[in-house]
Parts: sequence; C-alpha cells; structure tokens
Amino acid sequence: MNKPLRVVVDSLEASAHDEVVNYLRLAGCEVEVRRLPVCDFIVSDRCGVERKDVDDFLGSLKDGRLFSQAKEMASTYERPILVLEGHLPRALRHTRVRPSSVYGALASLALDFGFSIIPTDNLESTSMLIHRLAHREQVEERRRIQLREVRRKVSLQEQQIFLLSGIPKIGRALAEELLNHFRIPLRVFEEFERAEVETSKSGKTRRVIGPLSEVRGIGPSIVENAKRLLTTPYTPSTHP
Repeated sequence: MNKPLRVVVDSLEASAHDEVVNYLRLAGCEVEVRRLPVCDFIVSDRCGVERKDVDDFLGSLKDGRLFSQAKEMASTYERPILVLEGHLPRALRHTRVRPSSVYGALASLALDFGFSIIPTDNLESTSMLIHRLAHREQVEERRRIQLREVRRKVSLQEQQIFLLSGIPKIGRALAEELLNHFRIPLRVFEEFERAEVETSKSGKTRRVIGPLSEVRGIGPSIVENAKRLLTTPYTPSTHP
C-alpha cells in the first residue's frame, strides 16, 4: 500500500485559507500545520512553495519584503517556487507600480534566485497545484519531506537599515533613502540633530532647513519626532 502524500502548511497560511488545507485532506494528503519560517508549503526536501496573490505580490515589491523573502527561500530550498495567484494585468491597473518594475522583479526572481514562477487563477487551482507538486516530488521523484532550519545571517547593511528604521515614521524604504544620500548612519543622526523646521509668516506652511530637505520623503514632522527621540534625556521608568 502506497503511503499518502504529505504536505506541511504554514500555520498563518492555513488559518487564512483553510480551503487549501481542506482540499489537500480530501485529496488524501496528510497535512501538517506548523509555523514555517520562510514559505507557505513544503512538498519535499528540496521544494518550498510561497503563495502570493497578485495584490500581496505588488505590496511586497513596494515595501521591500519580496527580495528578502526570496533570498531566504533560495538559500533554504534547492527548488523554490512562487505561486502567483490572480490576474496580474488587472491588479496593475489599480496600482502605481510600473509594469516594467513588476516584470523586472519576476525576471530577477527567476534569474537571480532560481525561482519557478507558476500562475494560478484562484485558491482552488492553487490547491490542485500543491497536490500535483507533492505527487511529483514524493511519488515520481521518491523524495521525502524534510523541514530545514533557517540560519539567518544579518548583513551589516541590514543592521544599518534596522537602526534607522527605529526612528518614528521611518520605514525601510526611507531608511534606504537616507543611507544612499548620507552613506553613514552616524551622519544621518547628526543631520537630524542639526536640522531645523521653518514656519512661514502666515503659519500655514512649514519646511525643513538643511541637508535633510534634499531627501525625498523627509518632512517637518519626521524631523521633529527624530530630534525629540535623539535629544530627550533618558528617564528610567518607575515601577510601583
């Protein structure tokens, strides 16, 4: 008697989309739900699968998550797969992301990170695909499921971005803008300390004075919050 197919599903993915789990179980798969560090599904020792609907894909491209996730998956699995779910051209009509940037990102995933990119129409077709991937790997290729430990080595550049992202209202994209402009994190902090906010005579407009005004996205409120963070003396909390 053949052993049933086995699929490991990330717990967040399973709770958000139980249709996929139900489909796999009805198809005879043993489904193990657990927290996975880098992907949504594991179908063999070499194959991890990330499912993104087209809106999440565009969002992860805009906020910088896409390539950090891709790097982790590519370093963990020999055959990483991205399932791109939904109608991408329709989603592009409702976003400011340029199509050339989107297709450039897909090209990078394939050529730089070794991803296979498989489009699906909806959760049902994604479920069918996951089932067939498991069958291909476990029956035809006779490969087993193997959970892999992810060892994250954070680069100095990532640490610098993380450091600046701790400033109020500065996310990853703006932290990268600041580092590209000033090069050194210490210089960024010095410029925030020196920066001034000028208010017009009418009191209706304010603007940043100094080198920080040259950085796209830096406005008066960010400067004021940063100055407060960097120059306010630390006061230890008192507990009853």
